[in-house]
Amino acid sequence: MRSTTTYAVVDIETTGTSMDGSNRMLQFSCVFIKNKEIVNTFNTMINPGMPIPTEVQKLTGISDKNVRKAPFFEDMAGTIYSLLQGTVFIAHNINFDYRFLNEEFLRCGYPELNIHGIDTVQLSQIVLPTLPSYRLTYLGEYFDIRHEHPHHADSDAFVTAKLFLMLLKAIDNLPVQVLKIINRFRESLLFQTGSCFDAALKKKQAQTKQLPSYLEVVGDLVLRTETLTIESIREGGYPQTREKKEKLFGKFLEWRPTQSEMMDEVYRLLVQRKEKLLMIEAPTGLGKTLGYLIPALYAAVKGHPSVVSTATTTLQMQLLEQTIPLLRQIMPFNFTVAVLKGSHNYIDLQKFILSLSKPQNKPSRLLQLRIVVWLTMTKTGDLSELHLTKMQDPLFDDITHKGPLSIDSGSVYYTHDFVLRQQLKQATADLIITNHSYLLNHAEGLGRFKKKSLIIDEAQHFGSIALKSNRAVIDFDLIKIISDTLLVKIGSQRSFSFKELEQQYFLTPAESKKIAAQIRVIDKRVPVLRELLRSRFLQKEKKENGEDTFNEVAVKTSKFQGFVKENLADYQKVAKAKAKFQVQLLQLKTKFIEFKNQERLDRNAQTFVLDFLDGGFELLKALENWHRFELDELDQIAEEAVISLQIPVKQVNGHLRLSFGIFKTNNYLSPFVYSKFEHTLFVGAALVLPEGSDYMKNQLDLAPETPVLRLEGGFDYQKQALGLLVADAPDIVTDTERYVAYLGKVIENILSNNNKQTMILFNSLEMISKVYEYLRQSEVFDKRVIIAQGITGSNEKIIKMFELGDSAVLLGSGTFWEGIDLPKDRLELLVITRLPFQPPDTLVNRAKYRLAQSQGQNSFNTIALPEAMFRLKQGLGRLIRTKEDRGVVIVLDSRVVSRNYGAKLREVFPHEMPVRIIESTEIQNYLFDFWEN
Repeated sequence: MRSTTTYAVVDIETTGTSMDGSNRMLQFSCVFIKNKEIVNTFNTMINPGMPIPTEVQKLTGISDKNVRKAPFFEDMAGTIYSLLQGTVFIAHNINFDYRFLNEEFLRCGYPELNIHGIDTVQLSQIVLPTLPSYRLTYLGEYFDIRHEHPHHADSDAFVTAKLFLMLLKAIDNLPVQVLKIINRFRESLLFQTGSCFDAALKKKQAQTKQLPSYLEVVGDLVLRTETLTIESIREGGYPQTREKKEKLFGKFLEWRPTQSEMMDEVYRLLVQRKEKLLMIEAPTGLGKTLGYLIPALYAAVKGHPSVVSTATTTLQMQLLEQTIPLLRQIMPFNFTVAVLKGSHNYIDLQKFILSLSKPQNKPSRLLQLRIVVWLTMTKTGDLSELHLTKMQDPLFDDITHKGPLSIDSGSVYYTHDFVLRQQLKQATADLIITNHSYLLNHAEGLGRFKKKSLIIDEAQHFGSIALKSNRAVIDFDLIKIISDTLLVKIGSQRSFSFKELEQQYFLTPAESKKIAAQIRVIDKRVPVLRELLRSRFLQKEKKENGEDTFNEVAVKTSKFQGFVKENLADYQKVAKAKAKFQVQLLQLKTKFIEFKNQERLDRNAQTFVLDFLDGGFELLKALENWHRFELDELDQIAEEAVISLQIPVKQVNGHLRLSFGIFKTNNYLSPFVYSKFEHTLFVGAALVLPEGSDYMKNQLDLAPETPVLRLEGGFDYQKQALGLLVADAPDIVTDTERYVAYLGKVIENILSNNNKQTMILFNSLEMISKVYEYLRQSEVFDKRVIIAQGITGSNEKIIKMFELGDSAVLLGSGTFWEGIDLPKDRLELLVITRLPFQPPDTLVNRAKYRLAQSQGQNSFNTIALPEAMFRLKQGLGRLIRTKEDRGVVIVLDSRVVSRNYGAKLREVFPHEMPVRIIESTEIQNYLFDFWEN
């Protein structure tokens, strides 16, 4: 920052964000910075000459009355224009403020501003790459900057000025190697935002400051130094008594009797018990996570480490980022933790460096600069630390890890490879934290070291995730695309190819031909099998149904076996070609490392070989389930198998996929997962139904006699919650259109008369779309922030919007019924539009129902109803999660009252919760009484 430069930090409030000339300014504020100090401010209200929209008044607090006597922009344009001359324009989202001001200047007869500008959003994204939000209010809270009036231009400009000064300090502390990379691409940033890094680099190059001890230069990057944990003497036995537990908890936790009981049971299982299995139902708010982790760590001291598996990578990261730091403060000894996920969750350092030399669009380049800074912070290389709502940027195709086989042992980054690090840690870790999908695919490896126990958290999801995880897919069109791409690379006449590799003596012509020959077999035979499958099974389905489009068609195992026998030669040719190509690829990789270390390949050749190896491993990945054509394997899975062909409906060039799966977990989870561990503990908030059904035990492949500990919750439901069951809703099954109209009207009334944070749960995205469209036409749409799954963004984005929102409304289905943890006060009203019965016509459900009926069972009572009860129980668990929460659940499906099975569904409500059967017109009165009294 040059001492002579004046920075004008600007914020404006407007009647709207559109730049079509229809909007006007309401307020202009500017904070002037010189020599790293705030030296002056300017603020004025502006009369827009038009009514201020209701939503803008609500957001800013600026009403028509506030601006009635304020000057018009035409009156202030000259003053503002003069103030900004000779300054550097700073704004949080500069593209809006700078452009809007220029549009207004042009409208009033002034020339456009022609001054330099800096965007604090991009600066924040680069310097603070792991933040979940870059909204000004969030950044103000993060830096503890007092924000008097959010969405008032004067307050926002002041916070932006303070933020800018703090970001400059952070930039000054970046290593010179990092600054060099950012400076190299500074032109990709908005306006002159890159000048901040250029100035810091020049200052840094004039100094001789050493890197801090926790950082090291590796190749062209700066990484965190891997520190070895020196194991101290770990003493002290498990705290059996209340007194000892309270002493352990200290100021961090309060002693809870049910949590204490859970801890004792878990410790006995892991260290003292002969029994190998235990189920614990621990209601929300009991502290179940610490209830199993504390005894698990004491068990690790005794030589019994544990693998902890939870339902999703998000919950996995919550354990790592929130619970483990707390445990490090509580536990009287050190402990080691390894986190294991699929390789694709991690960054490949070698590939990231290569991506810097490739052309990128501006969003991808900005992401690269964020990653360069993030690499100085991360100890894991887990890309989820960047808190991106979705990994959609094309850059991720280039830089995500492809697994241990793809690691270049000759690379300078080899010993710092994040996947390799995590795999090495698991051998000695006291605690391994993973997710259900990873566990199901790596159970044998996880149970291999020491005498490990397995703790399955969110166990209610384990069976369904097992069914999904066991689903193997062969995408015939993807295989064709990858093999075509590789063949083009091999024989290209216009760009680098195998010919150039032969000229550099990396390959002989004979070797090139052999590699190409195996790929050609795959490229030729796979489409043949695709067409034979399509014509055999899909054409027949079309004819029977009389439809022109199709999505998913079940294929009987016996018929598929007959197809394989008829086309065995084609299958075997591809299988042999795949096996030979895999050997060739590994040989190519080994040779590449040798040539690279001896500097026998130029840069173009190195890039080409790495790209070819990536493509080769992608082809092997696409073919990894080819063994499913084996007749012996088909014989083994004949009874449990669900085989299907899928193709997208009405999609041009849609991929044909052959899918193999199982529809039951019996005789699968016990031998292939639980048997690999000393003990297995199942923990969840919804594992037992009121009448003691064995449904969940069946789902988890457990015997009926498996012991269950059912703990009581610690909430006062009489005071904290209320259940309202609406008896007069139209019948969903017989009158869908009337029900949609009813839903729209009732939900509109509910939302219009309260401002509580609300989640509305549906069973289908189609119903969400219809209700959202109804609400969009209503007045409530302008008063409340309404977020809808499948409409307003990805699941991750809408969860973030809901968490950050105030009196927001979320319309969701699917995962929103299950394990989404929201912060305190983020959910106060839960509306269940339809009882959560699963669609009976999916391939897996049809297979399950057929099996139940063949065994003389009623499929509704033994499968559909228990599933709905568990799902409803999970949905209710969204509402009350702490002793301070208060909330209401409304069920708008009259079947919970009118049908015989409704009584069973009502049993899943917490016993102490007041539940009222009411008419739709009574909803408002009950809500008012609950919230006000």
